Amino acid sequence: MADRPHVNVNLFVHNSAATVGAAIESVLAQSWPALSLTLIDDGSDDGTTEILAGYSGRDRRIRITRNRVNGGAIANFQRAFWYGDADFVLPKSGDDLIAPDFIAQTMAVLLAHPGCAMCHASGLLFTGDADILGLYPPEHRLDAVGTDAVARARHVMGRYTSSPSFWGVYRRSAVDRLARIRHRAGWDHALLAELALYGEIRHVPEPLYWRHQGGKPVLRLARTATERGSRGLAVEEALTEPHWRVPLISTAVAHLETFAVAHVDDDVRAKVSAAVPEIFRARWLAPMRREAAALRAALPALYERAMRQDPWPGRWMRRGLDDLLHAVGLILPEETFELLSPMRVA
Repeated sequence: MADRPHVNVNLFVHNSAATVGAAIESVLAQSWPALSLTLIDDGSDDGTTEILAGYSGRDRRIRITRNRVNGGAIANFQRAFWYGDADFVLPKSGDDLIAPDFIAQTMAVLLAHPGCAMCHASGLLFTGDADILGLYPPEHRLDAVGTDAVARARHVMGRYTSSPSFWGVYRRSAVDRLARIRHRAGWDHALLAELALYGEIRHVPEPLYWRHQGGKPVLRLARTATERGSRGLAVEEALTEPHWRVPLISTAVAHLETFAVAHVDDDVRAKVSAAVPEIFRARWLAPMRREAAALRAALPALYERAMRQDPWPGRWMRRGLDDLLHAVGLILPEETFELLSPMRVA
């Protein structure tokens, strides 16, 4: 048992006193013996800190790192990848649970397939009262396999939807190649698509990942994915990056931004980048067009507001809006905004 590869679980938590104990217990109950647990306290002030301290005092496998202020989910997921030096890493949220053999079963897949960059498991939804709401359907599992990196990335872009297929055990040698996570709607989509360029993504069919309560509305996620939103600031302010207004379009563009700095040769980069508009138009064309229509309706007031700002805030706001229109044009080139061009000042 001593020769089994070490897995570092990095559990990040902010103000989750009601749920973090169960999440920690689900990690400590793992049947995989070579395990350590890093608890990342993201500036909690609700009693979470004291709960974490109690666990660290009783189990030598646990260490705690505390952020002085709340940095938000994206920053802490990045930290979850950075902490520890184990060859395998499992990032973990502070309210979801994993079955006792989650790590053992996913590691069996990773060890059987040296080219596999990540393995996840099927999932189920449960409430705070431990009521099971149902299983995630099979199409939510990723099976990006084979030697063709472009085909693997296309699979992820065409299929990734839900949390269970994101929370898996990652091979650190693949993780270390990933781009720094951007504050952008769809950051998790783009991360997995890039990961697929560096190795396979496989799954265990059993429901070993137990998600608490389920997902949140797309627009809400997009607002919190901005840098301002992650800091608890209003996202409607003049100086805010405005991509949150079109979350699905922004998700597609996030892939282009990520692929631009991926560790691949130019031929692969060109192929996966060209696939982005094709794949996301096939998935979400109707809702993306609704996003564009809502943006078109809002833009006159937004540009008028920019014109009323003092010079430098106004220019900053117009720059953000112009960049947003460029992003829309990359994915929906048929959408035009010519009537606004007289107001678009550099």
